[in-house]
Amino acid sequence: MKSVFFNQEFARTAASAFISKVNRIVLALLAVSGLLSALPASAQEYHVTHCLAGCPQGAARENHLLLRPIYALSYNTSRKSADWVAYRVTSQTVGIASSLSRQPIADDYVAETLSDADFAAAEELNMVRAQYAPLVNFAATPYWNDVNYLTNAVARSSSLSRGAWYGLDWAIRNLVNREEEVFVVTGPLYNDESEALTLPIATPHRVPDGFFKIIATASGQAAAFRFEQDTSVGIHHCDMQSSIANLARETGLTFFPEIERPLTEDLFSSLGCF
Repeated sequence: MKSVFFNQEFARTAASAFISKVNRIVLALLAVSGLLSALPASAQEYHVTHCLAGCPQGAARENHLLLRPIYALSYNTSRKSADWVAYRVTSQTVGIASSLSRQPIADDYVAETLSDADFAAAEELNMVRAQYAPLVNFAATPYWNDVNYLTNAVARSSSLSRGAWYGLDWAIRNLVNREEEVFVVTGPLYNDESEALTLPIATPHRVPDGFFKIIATASGQAAAFRFEQDTSVGIHHCDMQSSIANLARETGLTFFPEIERPLTEDLFSSLGCF
């Protein structure tokens, strides 16, 4: 793991198994800085409150692990995209974003990202600079601007963004009005390298061929979705249903690694899929 950014809001919590790989020396330095003052001196694990039953395992060891007040992500500097982003949505975090800035922010912790100018080239491919963790879901928090970091950005097709992806995000926000909290894990999918999607820029990168999104509740329900970049704007998100097992095979990630009892993948009806 190349680098780790710890926010105080998460440093006092306790848990994700993959973070136990962080060197003891790093933990000691954090303890000295006061970030881990609430943890025992021997502690090596942290709870990341955005991740239900642990954050995904299996991303590249060279990735940057970033923990912020409203999401956690594992950033792949070779592909210039997060391999996964995890966040927790509640009715208290969702707000009105119409007047909030969408201006991208360079990440102080990861220099090797695509730039705002790079994403401007996405329009030539009918793509937009999109966000893994969406602004509306956190517009009611003081940390909403964190979604504008370029490590949370990805090139996504306009048709998918305006269609099925938007529909699922809308369904998630409806769900949090009935559930105390909802956990989301999302990220990119890649096909064969010979069919690699790229933007017309000089920076080496890889545009995802598709995306996944898993929604889960603390009560043990879940629903998984898989989207192709070229999904038509008229396609409903319910037509994009998948399974956690299929997404795990395709991404090489282990989702919910600390789960004690398997999730029941019956949350689809609560997301408008009947």
